[in-house]
Amino acid sequence: MKNILLSIVLLASVSANAVAGPIYLRSVVDAPWGVSTNEAAMDGVFGAGNWSDLRYETVDTTNLFSAVNHLIYMEGSDNNADELEAFIAANQIAMENWVANGGRLLLNAAPNEGDGMAFGFGVSLNFEDFGNAVTAADPAHAIFNGPFAVTGSAFTGSSFSHASVSGTGLNALILDEDLDAVLAEMVWGNGLVLFGGMTTSNFQTPNAFELRENILYYTANTLLQTQSVPAPAGLFVLLTGLAGLVLVRRKS
Repeated sequence: MKNILLSIVLLASVSANAVAGPIYLRSVVDAPWGVSTNEAAMDGVFGAGNWSDLRYETVDTTNLFSAVNHLIYMEGSDNNADELEAFIAANQIAMENWVANGGRLLLNAAPNEGDGMAFGFGVSLNFEDFGNAVTAADPAHAIFNGPFAVTGSAFTGSSFSHASVSGTGLNALILDEDLDAVLAEMVWGNGLVLFGGMTTSNFQTPNAFELRENILYYTANTLLQTQSVPAPAGLFVLLTGLAGLVLVRRKS
């Protein structure tokens, strides 16, 4: 009897902790511009050691696009652009289905190679489309209002962005001088995608690092505040069966 009850408790515990840590995904060729600001932003939002640092060329895509992963940040800036494009071409359906089922995705590329790309979701990354001075499309949006301190709603860089994004159903968040979106969001099924053409935060000012943290925080917490993690159907059947065994033993 005690062993059966313990099994039920342990299985319930596995279900309750089914959500895995956030994932940062880039190419093996190098970090964009050889800097680690993206990794530092992941640390700032999720805590060092609480997220996975993976690569397009070696990641297990079955595990990547699993329901246990709630946030993926895919980076394709600088010399990572061709690798991101190849990864999307090979995995677009799995990526889109993962988001439709509730996943949260930050998909960003400020290329120094290639000619732009299809991001999936009906969205295009338009390169070359450089932006130096950018502004918030809506200063009241959450990414400009914490939890990390951002001053104002206008930013500059050399460059702030190398590309813009376009497509049906986008909500623009950051606009360049030509009013092209360099960061936008889209609801896709039960999930959310943020699309960007932004450089790393070391090229941007003011409070650009905190802005990147807010973007990550917003993307992650949209999931955490609105989504639950139900027990898989197979686990529910197993738990029900075990509970039945307990009742049978109790009657006998």
